[in-house]
Amino acid sequence: MRRAIFTGIIVIIFFILQTSVFGMLKLAGIMPNVLVILVSSIAVMRGQKDGMLVGFFCGLLVDMFYGTYLGVFAFLYMIFGFIDGFFHRIYYSDDNFLPLIMIAANDLVYGLLMFVARGLLKNHLHFFYYLRSIILPELVYTIAVGMLLYQILLRANNWMEKYEDGNVDIV
Repeated sequence: MRRAIFTGIIVIIFFILQTSVFGMLKLAGIMPNVLVILVSSIAVMRGQKDGMLVGFFCGLLVDMFYGTYLGVFAFLYMIFGFIDGFFHRIYYSDDNFLPLIMIAANDLVYGLLMFVARGLLKNHLHFFYYLRSIILPELVYTIAVGMLLYQILLRANNWMEKYEDGNVDIV
C-alpha cells in the first residue's frame, strides 16, 4: 500500500514537472518528455505490471488535461510500460545504459507517432524537417534530463525497497 501511494505521488510530481517546470525550461521550443522517463524507468526497475500501471496513469493525466480523446495517451504510455517491462529480467541497478536506451526508444516512437497524428494526417509531409527540428532535439533533451531523473528514481526505488524490508529508519 505504501509503495502505491509513493508511486502515485511520484506520478503527480513528474506530471507537474512535465507541464510546468520543463514548460518554462524549453530549449529552442523543445521540452523533454518527463513522463516517458518515468514510465521507462519504473518499467525497467520494477517490471511489466508496475510499468503498465504507471504508464496508464501518466497517460490518463495527459489525456484529461491536454488530450483530445480520453485514453489515447493512456494506451500509448501503457504500451511503453509493457514493452519496457520485458527488460526487467536483464536489468541490474548499477546499469544506467539500459534505461537510457529504453527512454530513447520510447521517445523516438512517441515523436514518430506524434508526426503521424499531428503532421501527416493534416497533410504536412515534411518528415525530415520534423525529424531534424523536433524529434531529434527532443530525444537528446529527454536523454540528458533522463540521466538525472533516472538516478533520482533509482535512489527512491532503492530506499522504498529497503523501507519495505524494514532496514531503513525514517528521519
